[in-house]
Amino acid sequence: MHYGLIAIGSRGDVQPFVALALGLLDRGHEVTILAHENFNTFVGDYGIRFHPLPGNVEAMLYTPRGLSTLKKGNMLAFMRFVAKVVARNQKGINKQLHFGTQKADVLVTSLVGMIWVHAIAAKTGKPWATIQLSFPSTPTREFPFALLSFLDFPAYNKLTYKIFDYLYCKDYTKQLNEFRASLGLEPVKGSILKKIAAENTPNLYALSPNLLPRPADWDARSQITGFLHLPPERRGQDPQDGIPSDLASTGHIPSESIPSDLTRWLETGEAPIYIGFGSIPVPDPVKFVRILRQLLAETPYRFIFCQGWSHLDDLPQHQRLYVVETANHDALFPHCRAAVIHGGIGTIATALRARLPLVIASIFADQPWWGKIIARRGLGAHLPFARWSAPRLRAAIRTTETPEVRQRVADLGEKMRREDGLTATIEALETYFAQTPTGPTPSAPPTPTGPTPVHRTTS
Repeated sequence: MHYGLIAIGSRGDVQPFVALALGLLDRGHEVTILAHENFNTFVGDYGIRFHPLPGNVEAMLYTPRGLSTLKKGNMLAFMRFVAKVVARNQKGINKQLHFGTQKADVLVTSLVGMIWVHAIAAKTGKPWATIQLSFPSTPTREFPFALLSFLDFPAYNKLTYKIFDYLYCKDYTKQLNEFRASLGLEPVKGSILKKIAAENTPNLYALSPNLLPRPADWDARSQITGFLHLPPERRGQDPQDGIPSDLASTGHIPSESIPSDLTRWLETGEAPIYIGFGSIPVPDPVKFVRILRQLLAETPYRFIFCQGWSHLDDLPQHQRLYVVETANHDALFPHCRAAVIHGGIGTIATALRARLPLVIASIFADQPWWGKIIARRGLGAHLPFARWSAPRLRAAIRTTETPEVRQRVADLGEKMRREDGLTATIEALETYFAQTPTGPTPSAPPTPTGPTPVHRTTS
């Protein structure tokens, strides 16, 4: 079976789908990943067929308007800015989604692509499913919708999902119906989210059930299957032509490892505190550098700062500070004592699996919601970046040093390491798609499409 995997967004949105693709390839399926064009190399290096979509999230954030809006701290204004930029690219994205999924038998999308993939599936008759990578959108009384988590009690929590439904439909129904019209489909009347839920397609959450237990009042289609983690090393094979020439000598795509200089630095002192904001630029570089200088002057800690998408030119030179542009968290986190991160769920998952206490320096979107969960579960502290000062950050770091926090993190990390989210997710998809007819004529057997499946073995 040929899977079309749609992963729109930043690396945190794409990487779990790469892990899923590798698992599907191991089971004899074909896979095409559709993601923004700047992920061509990242996906291709794993030997996975790639179809580019217009746009580059990093380039979007690094416009003067994007950085200015982010620095002001008005997250509603920033998210509106992001929505407007994405809307300008949506027609091109939809065109490539339709074209790039023609040879796929089934479609799997993240939340961002859900309504567009729903339209393509309605046009082509292809079965489809959703894998959500972060905050849940399934209504529940147990917690509020992440972007509206100002309060937390059952009646309010249920209301937040109705508010989200209303705002979502208000923003996207017109553009969605234009796309549906281009496909020859009838316009959607009412809530597209309710329509999708009523169709009972799988809605899988790639989250740890030990971190976020499944609410008792969820609908049957919504399940928590576990995180999708990349394997440390893969056997490389080009999706079309065999082994790539630069890998032919070893037959392996080398895993990202810790550079030798960093390894030597790690061995010269106590375990450091990791600081990184992933694919989010530091909102206020001047403030960040000032606080980092204070921490180096006033505490004995060693720090690793991963710049990621933050381009800072005035970082201090200090023997207790090591700066890297990128980092393999799986390799690095076991050598650290705590992590100060923005609160992206992929980084949270890797840190907890490494038994690393957390300080969530949330900036926007779902990050404050995850920060509250980390603090409530006693796995660290939540200190939004907007509230940062050197004394507050020192206090938050001290929270991660307590024996109670470290023990809770160790216990949860051990449970998460025993989970197998990849297998659970693939089995749920295979079971559903095996029972669901494909093609515009459901009574007819599906016609094989695309080239011969790629078969993989792990090293």
